[in-house]
Amino acid sequence: MTLDYTTQATWQPVGGDHQSPIDIATATAQPSQLSAISWRGLYQAKTVIDDTTTLKATGTGLAYLNDRDFTFDQIHFHTPAEHLIDGVAAPIEWHLVHRSATGQLAVVAIFGRLGKPNASFQGLLDQFTPQTSHDLTEPVDLTELLPDTGTVYHYLGSLTTPPLTETVEWYVCGDSVMIGEAQLAAYQHLFAANNRAVQPLNDRPLIAERF
Repeated sequence: MTLDYTTQATWQPVGGDHQSPIDIATATAQPSQLSAISWRGLYQAKTVIDDTTTLKATGTGLAYLNDRDFTFDQIHFHTPAEHLIDGVAAPIEWHLVHRSATGQLAVVAIFGRLGKPNASFQGLLDQFTPQTSHDLTEPVDLTELLPDTGTVYHYLGSLTTPPLTETVEWYVCGDSVMIGEAQLAAYQHLFAANNRAVQPLNDRPLIAERF
């Protein structure tokens, strides 16, 4: 069944009041000197998928998130952005979904801003074919979609699509990454808006960590 974002008010969370995305109020984030993210391996897309509501790509990569190893599983995109920063939405947000050896899910969320074209994003767009899933002839280097500095906002939340499972670790990068205006338009030509509405924080801790 195709996911219908126009009916998201009827989606039933698995859990309850620790849902994602959220509006990140930067002034209320608790400062920490911990280093939240360290990229530990080359991120490459090896398969590209039309997930009906978004472009998804699976591949390889390694990250060290809050002193634990996580393996990259897949990347996908949301327009407009799902998370807000002080009430403001970026034009696009992408999620790097990771899993630890124990099965813990962690998602690194990255905002895009308009500027010069992004080679990694273009590599995915160039090899995307609607209504198919296929291995890439040449892996796409995802490095240009990864920030390497700034503040990271960390909290516990959920998947943003059904089943909306909770206990997902979120790492929302405060510094955005540049993509081209024509690239954003090309993506939006392929997919309709696919952002879940922001959810209440409900007294969860929001930590501002270093990158």
